[in-house]
Amino acid sequence: MKANETIPSESFYLAVGTLAHQGGYRMTEDEALQRAQRGVTRLGHTWEEIVSPVRLRPLADARKMVSFFLRDQGWTYKAIGKVMNRDHATAVHHVRSLFWLIETEDHMGRKYNEFLSA
Repeated sequence: MKANETIPSESFYLAVGTLAHQGGYRMTEDEALQRAQRGVTRLGHTWEEIVSPVRLRPLADARKMVSFFLRDQGWTYKAIGKVMNRDHATAVHHVRSLFWLIETEDHMGRKYNEFLSA
């Protein structure tokens, strides 16, 4: 996310983020990846499903959560795409679209909080 882009709402970050983009704690790459894998498991999926080419909506939503979480921890889009067997543009799309899904679909905010609680 670019520095000059606005966020949908301040409450979104207070509810789901660690505010890493504003100087908060950032995990190491290994810690962040392990946390993302635990979050995927908490949602009822496996990491193998996340990196697979299957395009079912629940898996796509889980991929968006992983991408957003890793980006919040300082990962580059290229690194996010590589770890999920996707390209960087897909990672960009995942991060941007999760914002709007959380703002427009009530259950997505709850699911992301569940992902983060793992």
